[in-house]
Amino acid sequence: MSRTITTDDLAQRVDDAARAPFILDVRAEEQFDRWRIEGKTPLVMENIPYWTALTDLGMIVDKLPEHQEVVVVCAHGGSSGMVAEMVDRPNVHNLEGGMDAWANTLVPRTLYDDGTQFVVQLDRIAKACLSYAVGARGQTMALIDPGGSVEPYLAIAEEMDSQITDIFDTHLHADHISLGRQLATHAEATYHLSPGDAEGAAFDYASLVDGEVFTFGELELIVRSVATPGHTPGSTSLEVHDRFLMTGDAVFVSGVGRPDLGGETEPWARDLFSTIHDKLAGLSNELEVCPAHYTARSESGDDGTIRRSLGDLLENDPVVSLADQDKFVEYVVSHLGEPPEVYSKIRLVNLGLEAPDPEMAKELEVGRNECALTK
Repeated sequence: MSRTITTDDLAQRVDDAARAPFILDVRAEEQFDRWRIEGKTPLVMENIPYWTALTDLGMIVDKLPEHQEVVVVCAHGGSSGMVAEMVDRPNVHNLEGGMDAWANTLVPRTLYDDGTQFVVQLDRIAKACLSYAVGARGQTMALIDPGGSVEPYLAIAEEMDSQITDIFDTHLHADHISLGRQLATHAEATYHLSPGDAEGAAFDYASLVDGEVFTFGELELIVRSVATPGHTPGSTSLEVHDRFLMTGDAVFVSGVGRPDLGGETEPWARDLFSTIHDKLAGLSNELEVCPAHYTARSESGDDGTIRRSLGDLLENDPVVSLADQDKFVEYVVSHLGEPPEVYSKIRLVNLGLEAPDPEMAKELEVGRNECALTK
């Protein structure tokens, strides 16, 4: 029987150069090219399709290190388990659940905790998606931009003995299926979205109101604007505890969100410029920008969290700091790349206009997010 490793354990190791494993990915080449395991530093890996192991196991064995942990990966964990068992080395482990499980693995990292109030960043590491839990132990809590799997969010609520009362999507997501409405139904909570992003939606929601304040214990969550547009018309930033600014995909810790997912590329790019210079620039420079996505694990700090002071971003990021609107728009438009075709389908799902079965939903979400500009 092959030795195994969980996706939670692997998620901790890929950010630690001293513990990072060698990855043997036995999926087909086209699957590997679409989506692979990544870490804070580049991982050493080989892509050797499963059927090669059946005909030339010796070739695989020759490529594996003897004194470094090896993790064998496939789509679901079955084929990789067979390969790991055939290799039969103590340093070779099968990834439980394969890429299916990896896709929904959430790593919680604390941004703030005073013993009662808490702000937790949840890193869906496979897709470089970030969501947040904000609240007070024994009282109430909110979720921001939830995605992946329901269970980790319910587990945090149970751990904190908090009732989920409010769920916010900062914008209509295109790269992944939102869990906002599903969690709201499960927890009997209120689902919030900007009307600017909910046009044509087939569900009821609570409209975000500029300046509206929500309180969880002594934590205040403030809707800073129902229009920090650019990535989407209704992109909304949420300020938490006078310290954190959840910007969705408007701005990241490096760069900005792409403005072409709704068919209005240049006008939305100009909206994005106004968002940065007329709205975000007017907020406290001490706020820590906590986005809904990141580009690479290398953007994380020593504690693994993804955040950057607003002042630093406004002054030093080569895109965000561009002060000339025409140059900003020219740069953004020239660094878009082709949006994934599947994004239009995901938007329809998040508007409640399509309801894919579990297998189709899984297929829609294959791959990292591509909501940022290309380099």
